[in-house]
Amino acid sequence: MVKRVMPWICLLTASCGGLAGRAPTREEFDPAGKGARPPEESSPLENKQAEGILDRYEKRYVDGYPIQAGDELRFTVLGQAELSFEARIPADGFIPYPMIGRVEVAGRLPEEVRRDIKARLEKDYLVSADVTVLVKEYSKKVVYVLGAVAKPLVCDVPGGRFVTLLQAITQAGGFSEDAAKHGLVIFRIRDVGTAARVAIPFSAAALQEGRGRDPVLMPDDIVLVPAREKVYVLGEVGHPGAFVADADHGLTASQAIALAGGFTRIANDANVRLLRRGKAGARRTYVLNLVRVVSGRAEEDVPLQPGDILFVPVAVF
Repeated sequence: MVKRVMPWICLLTASCGGLAGRAPTREEFDPAGKGARPPEESSPLENKQAEGILDRYEKRYVDGYPIQAGDELRFTVLGQAELSFEARIPADGFIPYPMIGRVEVAGRLPEEVRRDIKARLEKDYLVSADVTVLVKEYSKKVVYVLGAVAKPLVCDVPGGRFVTLLQAITQAGGFSEDAAKHGLVIFRIRDVGTAARVAIPFSAAALQEGRGRDPVLMPDDIVLVPAREKVYVLGEVGHPGAFVADADHGLTASQAIALAGGFTRIANDANVRLLRRGKAGARRTYVLNLVRVVSGRAEEDVPLQPGDILFVPVAVF
């Protein structure tokens, strides 16, 4: 038994910045830490900047996805055979158009391109131009869903149709048990023809509760679902291991012990050690008396934060 306990005692002694001899105060609890639940009043979007980015794309493309490189378009000008043709959009997003020169196509809706061509033709060449721009064939478009989902995958976007965040995650088999639903990030290409991406933080937890909107994904978006950091229960418990806190209700010390199978018959439940990394990064060890919690002092049941380690020593007889 001594051999079983001594390595963990050494770990706690070496890792901590000192033994506090007490439970942590509320000021030493960091609910905003990685994977922790945000305040109830939080918007499904993590910040206003992210909301603005999603708004800008969704309002601009409410009538459909913009034209992308690789799409094949049909351009028609009524009564003008030499101005009517089909073309596949190259990587730079521009096509050479008879009489008027280069026309920017990628990143714009067909109607925007139609109005541009019409205006330029009527400015210098035709009194009235009846222009039509149609997508003959869409290039293959995908979004990527990675991280804490059942089946990370490349999700196909049907030609000319939208795919939302939850639809893509559903295709990926849904969230895994340890998914940090409040910490999603959508990586989106900033401008057509560039590789630079903007990171859009997003919370999907509220969407599953019927609150907020389900954002529309753009082709080549990367959705990253991080995993919540776990809490660890070691020592004299039935099943030592790592456990994920319930995303909606958090996890207290006594609940973590219960998940780990409860105390063994030789556990010192009045001297449970909590190893916690503080806001400044240094680790500190606290002492929890869970006998008092079981005796009815529920207010002393310490809420855990991601990365906490609980160690239950052997009782000294």
